[in-house]
Amino acid sequence: MDYKKTAAQIVELVGGKENIEAHTHCMTRLRLGLKDKSKANEEALKKLPGIQGVVYKGGQYQIVIGPDVEQLYNELTPLVPNAEAQAKVQENLDEEKESIWNRILSYISGSVTPALPVLIGSGMISAILALCANLLKVDTAGTTYQLFNTLANAAYTYLPVLVAFAAARRLKTNEYVAAFIMLALCTGAISGVADLKIFGLPITTVKYTSNIVPALLMVPVMAFIDRYIVKYSPKSIVSIIRPTILSVVMFPLTLLLLGPIGTWIGSALANFCVWITSFGGISMVILSALHPLLVMVGMHTVITPLIVNEITTYGSSLLFSKALAGNLAIAGAALAVGVKAKKAENKSAGLSTGVTALLSVTEPALYGVLIRLKRPLIGALIGAAITGLFIGVFDVRAYATASCSFLTLPIFMGGESMKNFYLAVAAAIIATVLGFVATWIIGFKEDE
Repeated sequence: MDYKKTAAQIVELVGGKENIEAHTHCMTRLRLGLKDKSKANEEALKKLPGIQGVVYKGGQYQIVIGPDVEQLYNELTPLVPNAEAQAKVQENLDEEKESIWNRILSYISGSVTPALPVLIGSGMISAILALCANLLKVDTAGTTYQLFNTLANAAYTYLPVLVAFAAARRLKTNEYVAAFIMLALCTGAISGVADLKIFGLPITTVKYTSNIVPALLMVPVMAFIDRYIVKYSPKSIVSIIRPTILSVVMFPLTLLLLGPIGTWIGSALANFCVWITSFGGISMVILSALHPLLVMVGMHTVITPLIVNEITTYGSSLLFSKALAGNLAIAGAALAVGVKAKKAENKSAGLSTGVTALLSVTEPALYGVLIRLKRPLIGALIGAAITGLFIGVFDVRAYATASCSFLTLPIFMGGESMKNFYLAVAAAIIATVLGFVATWIIGFKEDE
């Protein structure tokens, strides 16, 4: 893609720079706020090189690009100087203000998603350490191993601090005070300690480390109190009163009420994950087949907090393994289109997006090939469902989070042996092959 040329063409095809009032992007999509979306030429946009699809959602005109969306966005920004440049979107779940339920989901997802790069880095470090210990026989008692192991564990130990910070930023309250309170709760003097009292009142024993639900409950209450502090405090001393009152009020309130409630909710969610996957192969057949559809509508991020909570509670996640089946079945279906297609544009799109799905993200393949040609999507669902059966029967678990691909297979290293990792490699191959074969057999009509 010629980013500069494509950016200019996009501006023209959405009605010109006068029709663009705001712009931003997420991991794979260029997001535009248009004054009049009827002026956009959707069919012409889809024909531009590198454009995988167009979606109108959450009041935004979203153009699916893929991993190189940021380069394109950087070329587009100077072309629309009078439009508002909004902050980069950290998640694919769009907030719909008219729905309280969607606002809650958006808050949870938006609070957890910014911490995912840390969790991915932690997971990959843990996987490398497991690889070194199991295959290279590195001394696990050595200082170097222990230091890196401490680094990896810190991501989950202090995850509530990161979540509190992101949640406070999202709700426009002081993120540093929120992180400060959660840091205190995660210390060894409080987290998991029994028989504590405050103001003479007994405190329920709560393990705050790796427990994100208390943080998610604390910040909205803190934001509510913060608004009244700012409104009624004298301006000359508000900078002193504000952090003091927030800390003194929220610390005991969380210890006495929000922490215990959060622990109960977190345990219930973790048990729900266990229950929903307790039917073995049947559960994973359904969940794996649903994964591409959830990605298609941007709802896969809603499940991310459940997965993170499951990992922090039990140390691994079977629920997350559905993404391994779904993502690589999408890759296989796209590659089948690339090999079988007669039209050059379909062959190129299938091969390029298929390789991208194998190694990083699936949205280009999903929007640019599978949904557009329809039948390959069915092939991907079939491949994902059958692979899900394999994952459920052999209990293939993820020990960290990352976008499931062949490059991130080390996140399945864990437990007492390498068996789970080898099964995950087998599942990845099965999903890719079945997605390819199912699509090849079902076929597709290039003229539709």
